Amino acid sequence: MIEELLQRENLLQVISKFKDKNVIKVFTGIRRSGKSYLLKLFFSELKKSGIDENQLIYIDFEDFENQQYLDVNTLYEFIKTKNQEINKRLYLLFDEIQEVSNWEKLINSLFSSSSIDCDIYITGSNAKLLSSELSTYISGRYVQIPIFPLSYKEFLFFSKQEDSSKSFNDFMKVGGFPGLRTMYGDENSIRSYIDGIYSTVLLKDVIAKNKIRDTAILEKIILYLCDNLVNIFSAKRIAYFMKSNGRQLAIETVYNDLQFLQDALFCYKVPRYDIKGKKLLETMEKYYIADQGIRFRLLGYKDSAINGLLENIVFLELIRRGYHVSIGKIGEYEIDFIAEKEGKKEYYQVCYLLSSEDVKIREYRSLLQIKDNFPKTILSLDELPDSFEEGILRKNLRQWLLECLEKNV
Repeated sequence: MIEELLQRENLLQVISKFKDKNVIKVFTGIRRSGKSYLLKLFFSELKKSGIDENQLIYIDFEDFENQQYLDVNTLYEFIKTKNQEINKRLYLLFDEIQEVSNWEKLINSLFSSSSIDCDIYITGSNAKLLSSELSTYISGRYVQIPIFPLSYKEFLFFSKQEDSSKSFNDFMKVGGFPGLRTMYGDENSIRSYIDGIYSTVLLKDVIAKNKIRDTAILEKIILYLCDNLVNIFSAKRIAYFMKSNGRQLAIETVYNDLQFLQDALFCYKVPRYDIKGKKLLETMEKYYIADQGIRFRLLGYKDSAINGLLENIVFLELIRRGYHVSIGKIGEYEIDFIAEKEGKKEYYQVCYLLSSEDVKIREYRSLLQIKDNFPKTILSLDELPDSFEEGILRKNLRQWLLECLEKNV
């Protein structure tokens, strides 16, 4: 099916910065987050810039028509022949490169070649893409460009909506997988589409890749993650729950399955940081999922889940903007997020509404424990003007999502 290519301008700008630079461009992200889409978009931009189409080689290794290129020797001979015919720089755009056996050696050979002049762009749906031999071969000579599902601003553009409580509720509910753009308003189609993503990630990137036999336990762990987005993770609690239902489950199995899910970029582990002790803690971490639409597919939408969904959205926005994120602990108080970039920190509390004085005191109290001068912000859906009290900025979460993207393009 031929797609209409809508713009993801901020990502195109990031990619364009590295065009013709002597580094391999590696796009990573959960399936259907837009990696293939961006590769096609970049292909189109290269043509618009005047590069001869004969110099462009785009191969989707999951397309049956390209199965002959899954053999690394056949692929190499194809590129070498193309290079001899054209005798100009080649632009190699390889989608889902991990499907090719020994792809790491091929990429390393092409990158180091003195006879083939090429600019290399590859995508993959597994975090191990960069912990494989590739990183050993070309350490320091690649740049990773993480691709996430749509931000709120991109969601508005793709769904042709204006910012409003209704549009944000839609985003919070169904998430930001770009392929949903023709389905907004059709809940059955949305569920079916996300179900397809979930099944593919689970079967291809987790179960098959890691040879998992007990898939029922894996799915129980996923359900637990999605139903406990605001809670500290407890492998013991999962093991106890399974035992109470007549199933023995080792804690080691829980953590192994979690690592497999992280490798598939299905979820993210967020460590806990002791602000007073200035150290990362080895326990009591949280997990967030790659897109809130996955939770909608598994558990539907419930008002009781809104705090977890908002935290998940803010977490994804922070890492989309290039922050390193941890959970904060200061004495008996918890800070939802510590976001660090370029040696600077920002602190965030996330809540649905500051609906009472008690809630307001609770959210402000945690941030007031921090005595440094880095910015401190409370994000909520209160429809009120921004306020600044006792060194803490309170801001509408929707507006923060839009402003945050604009400032970092």
